[in-house]
Amino acid sequence: MNRLRGFRLRAGMTQAELARAIGTTQSHVSEYESGARRIETMPAGEFVRLKAVLDVTDALLLDADLSGIDPDAVAAAENRVARLRRRLRRRRDRASFDLLVEAELDLARRMDEREEVVARAMGSRA
Repeated sequence: MNRLRGFRLRAGMTQAELARAIGTTQSHVSEYESGARRIETMPAGEFVRLKAVLDVTDALLLDADLSGIDPDAVAAAENRVARLRRRLRRRRDRASFDLLVEAELDLARRMDEREEVVARAMGSRA
């Protein structure tokens, strides 16, 4: 699956919705996803909006070597945080709060590790 398409689907957006959000056309988004257009050639303003809308880094969008990242571990940590947030809204007890804090810290650690791998990968591309 194309990296951009995966990020778009993760965000729950259609090509048309993403296009509106970044200020381009659906056909351009389709061309970026298919490889007919390279993301590296995207106008800077659109690229900045794309990163913000999809909540991703340059390296992730530009397909850096991210072999040191376990995307399933990050996704699992994000899902655990979401579940525990819902639990805390229902229960509002100390145990739920403590579990949520622990899960948030785990997610932050995993995201820091991911950013370190991305930074190393981007350094090797320069």
